[in-house]
Amino acid sequence: MTGPHLYLLGGFDFAGVGAAAPAFSRKARAMVAYLALQAGQAQSREKLAALLWSLHGETQARMSLRQAVSAVRKAMQRSGGGRFLTEGANIALHLDDFDFDVARFEALATSGSIEDLEQALVVYRGDLLDGHGLKEEPFEDWLRVERERLRMMAVAALDRLVTQYGTANDFASCARAAARLLAMEPLREDIHRALMRSFAAQGRINLALKQYELCRDALERDLALAPEPETRQLYETLRARRTKSASHHSLQIPATGTEGSVPIAAPTHYVKSAGINIAYQMTGDGPVDLLYVQGWVSNLDLAWGSPRYAHVLRRLGTFSRLIRIDKRGTGLSDRNVGPPTLEERMEDVRAVLDAVGSKRTVLFGSSEGGPMCMLFAATYPERTAALVLNGTYARGTWSKDYPWARTAEQVDEDLASVERQWGKPAELLNAAPSLSEDSSEREWFAAYLRNSASPADAIALWRWGTEIDVRDILPAIHVPTLVIQRTGDRWVRPEEGRYLARHIEGARYLELAGRDHLIWGEDCDRLVDEIRRIVTGALPAAPSERLLLSVLAIEIAPAGEKAIGQHAEAIRDQLLLFDGREIRRSGDKVLAVFQRPTRAIQCAVAIRERLKPLAANFRSSIHIGECESHGEEFSGVAIEVTSRSLDHARPGEIIASRTVRDLIVGSGLAFEEQGAMCGPPGALQFFCVAATPVNAGA
Repeated sequence: MTGPHLYLLGGFDFAGVGAAAPAFSRKARAMVAYLALQAGQAQSREKLAALLWSLHGETQARMSLRQAVSAVRKAMQRSGGGRFLTEGANIALHLDDFDFDVARFEALATSGSIEDLEQALVVYRGDLLDGHGLKEEPFEDWLRVERERLRMMAVAALDRLVTQYGTANDFASCARAAARLLAMEPLREDIHRALMRSFAAQGRINLALKQYELCRDALERDLALAPEPETRQLYETLRARRTKSASHHSLQIPATGTEGSVPIAAPTHYVKSAGINIAYQMTGDGPVDLLYVQGWVSNLDLAWGSPRYAHVLRRLGTFSRLIRIDKRGTGLSDRNVGPPTLEERMEDVRAVLDAVGSKRTVLFGSSEGGPMCMLFAATYPERTAALVLNGTYARGTWSKDYPWARTAEQVDEDLASVERQWGKPAELLNAAPSLSEDSSEREWFAAYLRNSASPADAIALWRWGTEIDVRDILPAIHVPTLVIQRTGDRWVRPEEGRYLARHIEGARYLELAGRDHLIWGEDCDRLVDEIRRIVTGALPAAPSERLLLSVLAIEIAPAGEKAIGQHAEAIRDQLLLFDGREIRRSGDKVLAVFQRPTRAIQCAVAIRERLKPLAANFRSSIHIGECESHGEEFSGVAIEVTSRSLDHARPGEIIASRTVRDLIVGSGLAFEEQGAMCGPPGALQFFCVAATPVNAGA
């Protein structure tokens, strides 16, 4: 259970104690944000109406303000903290007992300690109310000023960290702070020099020289200027020092118990994602970000206890900034949070990347971590530099058209074995046969698993992983992709890797000899070498015109002119509330797109409930697939399929394709098979969606 919180940095997230986020409209969110930043000072209703409803008449503005005030008051009453006061013509918001990220950030960012400054930058997930602007000039003027003020505080905090880390000769930390600062202020030549010196102090002269080139290009492109003499002199000095000998990496693992055999764990940081604490670590300071998502369960700290695993992590950090997470419900992240969905885990990853200032990242998904990385790459291609898939799959269990996965009976046997073995030295005959005779590795792995999840949670997550099916989104992945598969992997067969490579555009497939499923098993250096090739070759992405979107089609039976206006208003309000975008309206049919399938379902349910008092004859369908963007217009097979599938929905029903159902496994939604639709791109099953709670903050 999480406490009441209001997070405005990087978006809008409001929730009470164990309560779902309230269904605020955009303007109600804007009002909450504005009042929250007034630190409890009362604001007049007249001022708020003019700020948020400047384009409406006075009567309409006051009515809209009353509705927003009512929604916020109810939410505050349910939150278990804070006070929303309305006294006559004035309104004030007091965030007593709330975790308010802006206030926490301001306090930490003005501290002089390194620890507080680092924590401030974890709290600073992005711009104030990022993605929640309004077409109201008075509010936008205020928001622009506040965003810049907070952004400059983040820049100042990073500036101090660069100075303090440099003074302390902590060059790895200095490089990380400088890189994040340059992402915000790319023309700061003094910070480019600090990053060059940090790289050089670590013996990474080539990276330092590359940084000079980035600095030179940015100055020339944006300011038509050459680097300052001090910068050029530093470059010449470093170039003279550069050695031409290539480094050689070999796997040298000290014997267990020898000094230095267990490295010190990297610092663990946390970021909130929909109220859940997600743990992450960063190591290495390479020029490209690499996010590693492990399968099943993990523990960031205990990973360093295996000399083999630590060796792999260190090597990955020699050519990247390696970012690792414990997924929700596992390891150092919040436990007991219920079954996840791929969509939730994807948003957790996005929250971590926002927290560390990673704009474009190479995703490395292993085993059950692979499907989520595939979904992220298809959903956020502009943030995905490349995709590495190792020992992973598109579907978790056997089917006639996917006959390589484990059968339901085999899954039951696997789970029974996990339950029997839990707490004992780990059985590695399937996960890593090459390590099965290493008693130290078995003891460590058993402790690693015990500290990653409880037995019940581990079994539930294993079963959840077998219910995944991402086959339908593979054609929507358009980033450089490497699929790696061991020929003798006992958990994921080579046919599954080949399937991925066939269905992901331009994917490169590589089979390596060996039987180990774990990345730190046999011949792990060869695996790292292949990852290095794609990471160091990751190129800037061209603007993508193909997007993975959830499409919602709504049909309302013809009605009188007044009713049509009411229907349109209800649909428009809910699309705004659930971040949907109307793309087509024709007679009694409306098409809209969403980035997340659960938002599309929640929006459909909310519209159905809103239309009930109007006795409207409503039905809708939802599908997810690749769409093409042409400025403000969208097209694609997914849109046409969704539109045609409406014929299969009965009045009052919301139907969703099998693709949607498979992607939100773990959401708690119930589906009943509805039938199949034939036609391009082939037969597609649809399911009736049971009623679900409406939650615009999910």
